[in-house]
Order: sequence, then structure tokens, then C-alpha cells
Amino acid sequence: MESMMKLPDDMFRHEILQYLTVDDIVNLDGTCMNHEYRPQLMEKISGVILIGDKDQSLKASLFKWLGMRRIYLINMNVVFKDCRSDEISSSSIDNDYIDQFRYTQHVFMRGSIHHDMVILIISHCPFLLSIDISISNRRVSIFYIVTDHTLQSIIEHCTGLQSLSLNNCGEITDAGLIAIAENCLNLQSLKVGDCKYITDASIISISTHCTGLQSLTLLDYDMYDRITDASIISISTHCFELQSLNLEGCHQITDASIISISLHCTGLQSLDLHGCHQITDASIISISTHCTGLQSLHLYCYNITDASIISISENCTRLKSLDVSLTSISDASLIAIAKNCTGLQLLETYQCYRLSSDELRYEFKSISKLRAVLLSIYPSLQI
Repeated sequence: MESMMKLPDDMFRHEILQYLTVDDIVNLDGTCMNHEYRPQLMEKISGVILIGDKDQSLKASLFKWLGMRRIYLINMNVVFKDCRSDEISSSSIDNDYIDQFRYTQHVFMRGSIHHDMVILIISHCPFLLSIDISISNRRVSIFYIVTDHTLQSIIEHCTGLQSLSLNNCGEITDAGLIAIAENCLNLQSLKVGDCKYITDASIISISTHCTGLQSLTLLDYDMYDRITDASIISISTHCFELQSLNLEGCHQITDASIISISLHCTGLQSLDLHGCHQITDASIISISTHCTGLQSLHLYCYNITDASIISISENCTRLKSLDVSLTSISDASLIAIAKNCTGLQLLETYQCYRLSSDELRYEFKSISKLRAVLLSIYPSLQI
């Protein structure tokens, strides 16, 4: 401890603290609670900027602990609950602790979120690059409303925004998202999940203004069916840098969209068409032909057959994740995958009733497991 305390502050922060997590800092403090150097340690830690864990939410007690020690996080994950829990509530963030967001670049807000809280936070994040808002229960969102007015305020404070995720924000309309498109021209990632008033107008505006878009997620679990081929074709003809496309639950999407994506966005690495039941082999064969760097493909589409998966296996050999659940594939597809996609890490085959055995309808977490099962069924198979 003595030798560590003798390190210059810059060296201590850059050579030691940058590699520590929030939990490491808390444990270090606890370990040194009665140590004679604790005051010096706390002085060295004060003002440090940590990465923070985007996947782990902060408890109210830890949020205040960090605030009292002026320890800042680049990734801030907060879940808003009522005041009776140890999750962060509106009362947890006041004039004493709002400074905690001074160096935050990525903020993740979950739970019972309302407009005023979003604005309070983003107005204190001068370096903010991404905002992720997910309302926990849209059926009670009358009390926790995130609206177009919220998006307008985001525009005022975050013109350099690169990533925006809106989940269960049921009051958002085209007007708010079009305003984002027209003012946040650096947007690289957009996720819109079950926002019932969002239509093609928003996504077309995103495509024409945010041409550097790399990731687009449009989730429609409740079948509002407001997103059609017009949106995706516009994305494909303007956003040539697109790498990830998730259209889970978008029932109106047809082959026209995916073929257009395959022709214009050849750098595509991830495609999720879960529940897009109008998609046929024509789409997937076109993807396999033009997007050979594909690493993740999730289908869950009725009309997909062996022709698609065999073509994928032959052309997209860097595939790491494949979901062919509910498709009409046979053992021939899995044999082709086992032969060609040696780096596959996850394969899901639920409800593929044309497979020859129940064992082949399970989830495989390694290519070696898939090969072992296939060899048990076909002992003379050459893979």
C-alpha cells in the first residue's frame, strides 16, 4: 500500500485505476477501511473516471457512494424504481448527485422513466454519445411518459448523438423521430421497439439524413404492421454502411426489402428476420451471395428451406450464430453447416419438424456437438 501511495497521481490513475471496475473500487475501499493510508487512497481515487458496466445497473446506495467520492462513469446504467427499493428513484438524483453524469458518454435508462428525469440527466451530459431508454411497463406509461417533447429536448442537448434506443416508448410519433433524423446527422445506431405510432415516414427520414447508419433494429412484437418494404428499401439505397439489421416481428416485410439490402449493403454482418413470414429462399440466397461476411443470421420463418441454408453454408463460412427455428429444413442443411461453418458457436433448430431426430431439434452451442450428433445418426458421414 505504501509503495502504491507513492506513485504520482497521473500514473496511479492511468496505470492502475483504469483497469478497475466499480466493484473493485468499492472492495479496495472496504479492504483499506482501517488502514492508515485510506485518506490518501480516497484522495487519489477522487475525480477518477471509470468505464462502468453497461450491463449492470447501479443501486441507489452505490450511486450515492460514487457521488460522495466524485467517481465518474463513462457508461451509466440506471433503473428507476419507487423510493422503497434500492434502485435509483427520482429523489436519488438531485443537485447533490446530478454531477455524476458529467463525463457520461453512454446512458442506459430503464424502468419507470418520465420526461423530466430524462432531460435532467442528458442536460448534465456534455459528452453524451448514446441514449438507451426502455420503459418497463408501457401499459402504465401514462405516469412515466417519454414523448416527442423528450426527443426534441434530446436534440437540443445531444447534436453529436451516435446511438438512440427507444423501447416501449408508446407515445413517440413520427414527428419526434423525424426531428432526430434531421438534427442528429451522426446517428450510427437506431433501435425502435414497439413504438406503435412509428411508421415508414420516420425510417425513410432516418435513411435520407443519417446515411452513416450502421445498425437498425425495428421490433414489432404487437403486430402494429406500420413498417413496410418502403422503409427498408430506402435504408438499403441510402445507408451503404449498414452492418446490422433486426426486423423481428415486422410482418409486412417481403423479399423485396431483403434482396435490396443484399445488393446495396454488402458489408452486412448480422440479420434477424424472426417472424418475417413473407420471406422466402430468394432473400436468403441473395444475402448469401452478396453478403459473404455475414456472422449472425436469425430466421424463424416458415418458408425457408434447405436451399437457403446450404447456400449460406457455402458462401458465409464466417457464420457464428444461426437460428433456423420453425423453418422447413432437413438434415441436409445441418450437414452442410457442419462441413463449412467451422466457427459456428450457436445453432438453434427448434420446431424444425423435417429433421430426422428429436436430438437434432435442440440447441447446439458448438459445432463439435452438432457434428457428434450427426455422426451418431450417419456413421459414414464425411465431416
